[in-house]
Amino acid sequence: MRGGVVYPDLCAVLLAGGRSRRMGLEKALITVRGKALVQNLAEVVLPLAGEVVLSANEGDLYQFLNLPIVRDIYPGQGPLAGLHAAMLHSEKNLVFLLACDMPNVKERLVRAIVESSSDSDSVVPRTSDGRSHPLCGVYRRSCLELLGQQLASGRNRVSDFVCSPALRVRYFDVAEGGFPDADFLNLNDGNDLSRFSLTLEPCHPNSGG
Repeated sequence: MRGGVVYPDLCAVLLAGGRSRRMGLEKALITVRGKALVQNLAEVVLPLAGEVVLSANEGDLYQFLNLPIVRDIYPGQGPLAGLHAAMLHSEKNLVFLLACDMPNVKERLVRAIVESSSDSDSVVPRTSDGRSHPLCGVYRRSCLELLGQQLASGRNRVSDFVCSPALRVRYFDVAEGGFPDADFLNLNDGNDLSRFSLTLEPCHPNSGG
């Protein structure tokens, strides 16, 4: 275990997934602010979580991160399979699931979501348009049995999982926490990437930033 982390009983799982059909490449390796997107997100969660792992189909592409690669027990079943494999891999009680196509996630947001977990099975952020964002949420080990049951039966929709009456889910309304909806931006295709790039401030080599 690394020392000095904020939440020693938390495992952060970075969902690198694989090649996006709409983007045409590995989204986690898109360069944002001079680094691969997955590296930026790793740097957000590393000071916070007692354990950080990567869920990836192509583990060799991510060796530069020096993070454990966790492969799915139920391959081809999407993010839920990544969450399930991470829970089996880790002994931590809480898992923070984070998709690697969310360039605006910052440490303050992760802290707020984790600290909202209390005794719920899951904390799922919800933006002002009513959309939930379960791929930037917290899941307690108490979810593991239901996760396994659903994946074994081929039910792998994340939205169906978090709506299960068997789970105690807390919705974290981001506006009430003082966070903008833009924190949950997803880069799904080239158009999203182009729009996001226009919002970035230019990097000046001598500015210290």
